Amino acid sequence: MPDENTETMKTGEMKLPGLEADASALQKLGKLLVAAAKSRAFGRPEYAKQIEEASKLAGQIQWPEVKANIDREASVVRERNEANLSSRREHLLQAAIASKWTLQQGSQFDLIDIFHVFYEGGSVVVKLGGVLLERIHETDGEKVFARLKHLRTGLDQTPFNREGFFNLLKGAHAICRRAQPGGEEFVPVRELHREMILERARSSDLFRKSGELKNIVPYPLPQFIFDLARLIRDGAVVGNERIMTHPPAMRESKEMIHIPNLNHPTNSETTASRLTIRPV
Repeated sequence: MPDENTETMKTGEMKLPGLEADASALQKLGKLLVAAAKSRAFGRPEYAKQIEEASKLAGQIQWPEVKANIDREASVVRERNEANLSSRREHLLQAAIASKWTLQQGSQFDLIDIFHVFYEGGSVVVKLGGVLLERIHETDGEKVFARLKHLRTGLDQTPFNREGFFNLLKGAHAICRRAQPGGEEFVPVRELHREMILERARSSDLFRKSGELKNIVPYPLPQFIFDLARLIRDGAVVGNERIMTHPPAMRESKEMIHIPNLNHPTNSETTASRLTIRPV
């Protein structure tokens, strides 16, 4: 006696519920149609048989039922997302508190550790230092927090040597300064970042040997801001030199960055549009 969970047809395939069964049937039909289209294009004799099989299979598919299954699943997902969305912020903050992360709730955004978190529909926009770090397409608050933890871990695990970073910064600053009219000592932070990418490449054995662009290691602006924060966490003085920032003028508001306070993330950040290095 045949098992009630198996097909009695010659395929012998397992009966699958809902979307799984629909996907299996449509995948089989798709393969048949692809094969038939190729046969027709190349004038192969098996085209007639293939298109006939495809026609029979298409006739066996319950198209209204397939559409109903898809609509039903879409409705379930939509309702779940709407429920998650309504509680996303609350669950995110609860997860942060449970993990003993510092946070400060605001009207337009939340400061969670060093991240400024904005809520835009189904997305969560994460900024570091005023710069976009990631747009998270997620309605589940706990999953958003898991992503924030991953982002923080990635920043922390990026290799950092305080003196090495400072030396690269000095080199980049000198090049930027020479490019400015009159040798202005305060250079735009974003230009400094672009020059830092090249300084890092010049100090890379792999790039110096090959000279190929693919061997330039990416160095995103948020990571540069985080590294500046790591540098000044132990003070703005390195050796007998000091890093100084310049507060932005109104016309420079789009170029400014905010260097987070890693020791006390909810305390005031250092806002800067330009930076210089001077003797102590």
